Amino acid sequence: MRDIVTGGAEVVTGKQELHHLSQIFLGLAAMALVLALPGCATYSASLASVEKAAADRDLDGASKALDKLKLSGSDETLLHLNKGTLLRWQGQYADSNTQFEAAKNLMEQLDAISIKEQAASVTINDTFKAYEGLPSEQLMVYSFEALNYLQMGTVDDAAVEARQFNLKQRLLAEKHRNAKYLSGAFVRYLNGMVYEAAGEPDSARIEMQKAVDGYKAQNAGFPIPRKLGDDLARLKAGKPAPSEVVFILHNGLGATLAENIIRVANPAYDPRNPKSIGMISLAVPRFVRRPVPVDHVVLSTGASSAASEEVEDVNWIAEKSFNDRLPAIIARGVARMAVKLAAEAEVNKKEADNPMVSIFTNIAANASERADTRSWTLMPGNILMARLSLPAGRYDVTATYYDGGGNVLGSRDFKDVEVKPGQKSFVSDYFLSQPGRR
Repeated sequence: MRDIVTGGAEVVTGKQELHHLSQIFLGLAAMALVLALPGCATYSASLASVEKAAADRDLDGASKALDKLKLSGSDETLLHLNKGTLLRWQGQYADSNTQFEAAKNLMEQLDAISIKEQAASVTINDTFKAYEGLPSEQLMVYSFEALNYLQMGTVDDAAVEARQFNLKQRLLAEKHRNAKYLSGAFVRYLNGMVYEAAGEPDSARIEMQKAVDGYKAQNAGFPIPRKLGDDLARLKAGKPAPSEVVFILHNGLGATLAENIIRVANPAYDPRNPKSIGMISLAVPRFVRRPVPVDHVVLSTGASSAASEEVEDVNWIAEKSFNDRLPAIIARGVARMAVKLAAEAEVNKKEADNPMVSIFTNIAANASERADTRSWTLMPGNILMARLSLPAGRYDVTATYYDGGGNVLGSRDFKDVEVKPGQKSFVSDYFLSQPGRR
C-alpha cells in the first residue's frame, strides 16, 4: 500500500507495519466486547455537572465535580484550563494563574511534538493525541492571566504577560497565515490598558492601534469597540487616562463538540476485490454553539452609569478555528480507517480458519473509532466590557445584566471599589445561566 500523508504526519503501511498493526488488532479484538474506550466522545457531556454547579454559583461544587473527572494524561491541558477558570471565578487569582501557566507550558511542549503525535492519532483515534488547545484558546489564556494580575494590582506582571502574548500571537499568525481571526484584537485592547497603567503610553498607543487593526481583520460581525477608538485618539493626542472602573463579563459558555458520523470514499478501495469496502464511516467532531444569556450590562454607582460593549465574540472565533482544522481531522480519519482496514485484512488472512477473529477485528475497528470532542468549554461565549469614568474615590458599584428583550437577568454588587487618579480599577464577573435561571 502506498504511503498516506495527512496533516503534516506521514504513516507508512508496509509489510512490517501491517504485521505490527495486525498484532494490535488481535489485542483490540480480544478487548472489543468488554472494553468501553473512554475517549472523549462524551467529554462535553462529562462537563455538564461542572457547568451546572458553576451556573448556580456553587464554585466549590464545580471544583469537586471537575476533580471527579480525573482529567490527566492526554487531557491534562484541559484540567489546568478548567481549574484556572474556576479559580478565577472564585477570586483566587494567584492560584488561577498557576493553573494557566501550567496549561501554557503544556501547550508549548505539545506544539513541538504534535507532528509525532499525529501518527498515533492516525493509528487509533484522535482522542489518543494530547490536547494542546485550539489556537483561539491558546490566545485567550493570556487575557485571563493579565486580568488576574490586574485584579491583584500587579500591573508589571500583567505587562510581562502582554509582551509574551505578542510573541505567541506572532508565532500563531505565521503558522496560520490565512487565519485573520487570530489577530488577538481583544487581548491587544486589554494589553493597551496594561501598558498605559504601567506608564508606557507609547507601547499602549501601538497596542491599541494593533487592536483596531485586529478587529478590522477579524471581521467578526461586530464593530470596533467605541471606547477603544476613544482611547487611541486620546493617546495620539497625548492626553492622560481618565479615572475609571473597567468591568468585564464572562458571558455564557463556549461551544461544545459533539460526535458526528460521516460516510466517505475508501481511498484503498479495490473494485477487483469483492470484499473491498467502497465507503467507510468516520467519527468526526461537530461544532455546537451555545447561546449567550446576557445581551448587555449596565455598570452603575449613584447617578453615574455606563453600558457595555461586546469586545470578543469567542464563539465566532472558536468556530472559525475549528472549521479550519476540520479538513485535517477528516483526512486523518480517512487515513486511519484505511490503516485499520489494511490491518484487519492482514489479520483475517492469517486467521482464515477462525471466522470469529474476523468478527472481533471488525468490532475493534469500529469501537476504536471515536471523535475528539474535547474543548475548553468553560471559556465564555462572548466577552462584554463596561467602562465607567469616575472621580478618584471609593465606590459601591453594581453590574446589572439584561437579556435581548430588556429584561433584568440579575445583578452583582462590588463593594468599596477604589478608583485612583488617572488609573483603572478592574472588576469582573461571570454569568452562565440561561434566561429565567438565577
